[in-house]
Order: sequence, then structure tokens, then C-alpha cells
Amino acid sequence: MKRKTGGNTIKAQGAAFKVIDQYGFQHPSEIDVEAVILDRPITIRHGGLKGCEARLIRVGQQGIMRVRGNSLLSPRTRFALAHELGHWELHKTTQAFVCTPDNLRDYRADPMEAEANTFASELLMPTSMIRPIIEANDPRLSTAKEIADTFFVSLTAATIRMILETRHECVLVVSNEGIVEWWISGSERFGVWLEAKQQLGSTSVAFYLRQEPSQEPVSEVVPTEAWFLHLDSPERIEVTEESMRLGQSQRILSLLSLQDSD
Repeated sequence: MKRKTGGNTIKAQGAAFKVIDQYGFQHPSEIDVEAVILDRPITIRHGGLKGCEARLIRVGQQGIMRVRGNSLLSPRTRFALAHELGHWELHKTTQAFVCTPDNLRDYRADPMEAEANTFASELLMPTSMIRPIIEANDPRLSTAKEIADTFFVSLTAATIRMILETRHECVLVVSNEGIVEWWISGSERFGVWLEAKQQLGSTSVAFYLRQEPSQEPVSEVVPTEAWFLHLDSPERIEVTEESMRLGQSQRILSLLSLQDSD
């Protein structure tokens, strides 16, 4: 099942391939986003942002990137920089981008943000390097953790990349204080969706983890209705949920693997 993303996926991936080939990156440890950016007429600045994660301003042939984080070694900052580099390479007629955390996980709604995310994901986690890991493993949080550690990206970015690349049917959900904050589906085969600000179902693992201090993943087969409220025939889908806390916050990352019921 082909994964559907917004914008021109081939164009975005091709631009990232070109950068990877230009600098001869052969291993994840060689992918230096800062060096790639500074090899262009772009200045990187840190801090001073409110309400957004990153910003790019283009004036003629010059550019200024500003990111919220102060550390170039942060996975979050690396992805923000790669995202803005995607705008620089792909969207040359637009003079300014102000990108929120929502924009940095948008792979469908806004074509330009989707293209910048596809570019960033491909640059930081090249298909040729990541596909062997995904094909050799089931889509589990342990696989996403291996990707995150290997490619020095956040667990969330690694999980999104995994579900968009795997042949399995998966949905990623991030909830906060018992409410669905955002979600992304790997494909549309089952036609599932979640409501905006949907409350966690009481039979979901994520609901249980709200009271559980452990940060280890917990996996269970859960009722389909624990997540998907509007299916005509929920019994036709089996949902395996694997959830875990994200750091010390109340946010919970849930990976839902879907398959046909026997």
C-alpha cells in the first residue's frame, strides 16, 4: 500500500538525494546539517522565537535561519534546521517561513510544509540507510528507538518515518493529559481517523499510562473502539497498541498496528 503524503514527494525526496550525493554521506554520523546550511549563503541564529519552532527569511540570495533551540546537537533542532533547509531548496520564490511544531509534523495538510518535512526526513534518515532496518523489523517502538539512536533524530520523527516507510498498517498518536493532541496514519487502507481533541478511551494502554510513572513501552491488543469511534464494523480490525511516556511530560506516544481480524 503506497503511503500518501502531501505536496510533491518525489521532488522533495529528490532534492534531499541531491544533497546527500553532493556531500557523499555514507553513514548517519556523517550527516552534518549545520555544515550543509553554512555551505550556502545562510546565517543560523538561535533563540528569540515565540509561538514557533523555526523561521527562514530569504532576502535576494541571502538567508537567515532562526531556531528556537540553543543546541545544534539537539535532535529537535537538527530536524528544524533540515526542515528550513527544505524550504530553502524547494521553495525559492517564497521569502519567509514561520514554522510551528504542527508544521514540523505536517505530511499532508499544507503542501509546502509536507515537502519540507519529507525533505528533512529523507536528508536525516536516507531511504538507502533506513530501509534495511525497517524491512528487518516489525514496526515497534523498539525499532523506532533504534532508528532514533542511529540517525540522531527524535523518537517521534523516527516513528513517523517508520510508519510512512513500512508495509504494515500503522497509526501514530500523541496524547496529552488524556486528550489526543495529533495523529498521523501510514495509509488509508482501513479508513480510520480520530477526532480533534478526542478523549482517550478507558480501555486504551495510553489511558492506563496516565497514572503509571514508568517510561517503558507497554503493548497490548485493545478493543478497536478504544481509539476509533466511528467505524461501521470495528470487529473487522484488530488493533495492537504500544504506548509509552515521552520523557517526564504527560505526553504519551502510541503506535497502533492494524490488521484484519481472523
